[in-house]
Amino acid sequence: MKIVDAKLKVATEFLELEPFGVTGGMDRTRPVMLFRVKGGEAVLPVWLSSVDAGIALTQHNAQSVASSPHDVTLHALTVLGVKPESCQFTEVKGHLQYVDVKFSGSRKLKSVRARADHAVSFCMQAKVKFFCTREFLERCREVEAEISQLAMKQKPEKRNRNFYLN
Repeated sequence: MKIVDAKLKVATEFLELEPFGVTGGMDRTRPVMLFRVKGGEAVLPVWLSSVDAGIALTQHNAQSVASSPHDVTLHALTVLGVKPESCQFTEVKGHLQYVDVKFSGSRKLKSVRARADHAVSFCMQAKVKFFCTREFLERCREVEAEISQLAMKQKPEKRNRNFYLN
């Protein structure tokens, strides 16, 4: 998918992504949703909250028929004739990623910018296509390396003797 910026006359190539899985983050505090470039080897790490990771895991499981907290929102959008179409990873600020969720069916609602950790499970439930640029992919790899280095420098946590309290 290519998008041309009319002002700059520059074509930006978006790579299509597919959800690949969820893993523990290197910092041990935030789970990471992995997206794989369709037809490629590159992987995009997306840092999630524990709640969103749980929802994403449930939605990613092909055998799961569980409902989602996003069902009521998607139903309301359907009643209004609005449909989520795509989720484009667009920006990294610090250790936060941002997406633009694109919609069809409304003159007023074309796009919403949101933190990726707030939007990924919604977009998965809506079964939209995910996209990012090669530059975004590389920036997230750099941030993941920074997070990994910070995690290695931290002192090991003191563990509770009662393992069930850890």
